[in-house]
Amino acid sequence: MALRMSPRSKSIVSFFLLPLALAGLFSCKGEVHHIEYAYAYGTNWEIHLYEGTKADAEAISDYIRTSSQVLDLDARHCQNGIYALNHQEEIEASPFLIEAIQLGQRIESQSHGAYSISIGALTKAWLENLEQGKILEPTSVASYLEQAQATTVTVQGSKAKKEGSGEIDLGSVGKGLCLDHVKAQLTEKGIRKYLINGGSSSLLIGENSSSDGSTKVHLADAKGRYFNAKNIAVSNSAISRQRYEVDGHVYSHIVDARTGIPELAYDALCLAGNGAGLLDGLSTAYLALGKDYANELENQGIQVAFMKGGEVVYESAGFLS
Repeated sequence: MALRMSPRSKSIVSFFLLPLALAGLFSCKGEVHHIEYAYAYGTNWEIHLYEGTKADAEAISDYIRTSSQVLDLDARHCQNGIYALNHQEEIEASPFLIEAIQLGQRIESQSHGAYSISIGALTKAWLENLEQGKILEPTSVASYLEQAQATTVTVQGSKAKKEGSGEIDLGSVGKGLCLDHVKAQLTEKGIRKYLINGGSSSLLIGENSSSDGSTKVHLADAKGRYFNAKNIAVSNSAISRQRYEVDGHVYSHIVDARTGIPELAYDALCLAGNGAGLLDGLSTAYLALGKDYANELENQGIQVAFMKGGEVVYESAGFLS
């Protein structure tokens, strides 16, 4: 999903998120504004602090990069990360990895089968085929699904153990979980004014210098629609930037674990609420589930907007303008 953010005062002039790629951010004359950048979790990050020090911003940037190695499927050097778990099957796991596993399992438990942390190999196979203009053969889909469904991960103390031949992929919760830790660091330092942009799907929005401290967030997948955000996390899943068309069918990068096929009924889902890691995983799961399940999210205090064909087809009461 693309978001475009604009100010309610001169403190923040404009954002264009690509889907959450920042185009510009400006602060009032005399206001502190520390900017740092990071490449992590496969995307470009921007850290904007309007309080604190440059060292605070640098520490956040360093943390984002370091944490991403734990969930990097190719980070062979990270002995307590996801690569080691997938290949060694039992490891002394990083606390961050354990937290991500448990969060992924929590989302699995409420997603009606649409979400699975064990379908990494299936997702990879789909993307490899779609990039060549091909679809994955039904027999292959069935085989990968069988492997995933027979794969489990258990955590005991500081150890994580994988049983089964499926590949564990926690990318859907990684950026959000990282933002949860960043928020804790900001809170500990008493920093209230910030915006952390986690690339294509994740935002952590504090306060700005407008009269009520909020920032206007525009939905690029639904032109003209927006919401005001303050002290909140925003998560977005969309096919607009990661879509493939093969034989008249549109496929995405998100595989519905019930069917094993990355073909979705909606184009985008925006969630706003507390707990960035939870929101990230839920936005993936519920984009596959669809708007008929929106009340399950709202019952958790989450604001919801489903989009299709450039229009909002479902929104929580009072969420969007």
